[in-house]
Amino acid sequence: MSVYWKDIETDAGRWFGLALECREDDGGHRKPALRLESGHNARIRLVQDRADGGEPVTRFWATPLSDYYGVHLLRSDAPVESPVPASALDSAVVERHAALPQPQRLASWSRVFAQALGEGPASFLHAGPWMFIGARPLADAWKFEAGKLRLNHWHWPISGVRDALRADPVFFIDWGGQHPIDQLLNLRAPSPPDDGRVKWWRKKAREGALPPILLWRLDCLQAYVIVDGHDRLQAALLEDRPPDFLVACSAYEYPIADEPITQQAILASFQRHADELALGIPGRKAIATDSLNTTLISAFDDRPIVVPRTYAWASRRPESQWLAEVEARLAELGRSELFCEFDERY
Repeated sequence: MSVYWKDIETDAGRWFGLALECREDDGGHRKPALRLESGHNARIRLVQDRADGGEPVTRFWATPLSDYYGVHLLRSDAPVESPVPASALDSAVVERHAALPQPQRLASWSRVFAQALGEGPASFLHAGPWMFIGARPLADAWKFEAGKLRLNHWHWPISGVRDALRADPVFFIDWGGQHPIDQLLNLRAPSPPDDGRVKWWRKKAREGALPPILLWRLDCLQAYVIVDGHDRLQAALLEDRPPDFLVACSAYEYPIADEPITQQAILASFQRHADELALGIPGRKAIATDSLNTTLISAFDDRPIVVPRTYAWASRRPESQWLAEVEARLAELGRSELFCEFDERY
């Protein structure tokens, strides 16, 4: 897969994220190695292809309630390789980024992750437009937000970061208002705190050199999943040093329709105001440059509105197989009594 990218900046010139265009070299639209599958009764699986070509590994099973008040989710905790190869984040790369000024660091890391996913064997990228959005800590150190851009109305917080590394593989995502949506979900159990990799990342966290955590926005869950960085997040939590995040989401562009009547009315209004100002009419004051620019950008900016959209691949597997897998996993955990919650039907 070929990945082309360009920086996204706010109207004030601040780096916001990375726009990606992913293309199969033959122009096709293949299934990515890490992908969502959907089936009858809204059954969802996140699966990852094996390097040896065997049966894909299930990362989690999920099913929404029939009243859409939440989603039951069950992790497999099966050992799989990360979509981002470890070589992409070796010590030399980490040290090189640690030397960059803070405003440039996240932008540079976004390119590293984009290239690694484009070349890696376990990527979730599929053909089409994507966005990598930078999220930094807010004033409250353990609250994060991916920001807002121009006419895009989505304004994502990232919730539950402190509690994201759940040991329990059974989880309920509450859409009913009892808990915040946009939660952070782990795809595997946390490593032991004395694990060598966690210790190394703790050292980097203390040095202020921790790479960002890579998240994948899944709108079907109204949540984010950690696709790379479980140990880095654990290190950040143990050191109480909030990390940066990169949020990956597939995107859809809505074209903006021209409104020449509105545009001409705005220009005429500004011209009339300028003429009255030149004549010294009492009460007329010059319009602030920022206000003038904002109004003109809103009226004449014809760039498309970009919104997130999650894609899944239709599964031909029977629903009975999905249910059997869930039942077997719950039995393995000694939690068979929870199967009725996953067996809800529409």
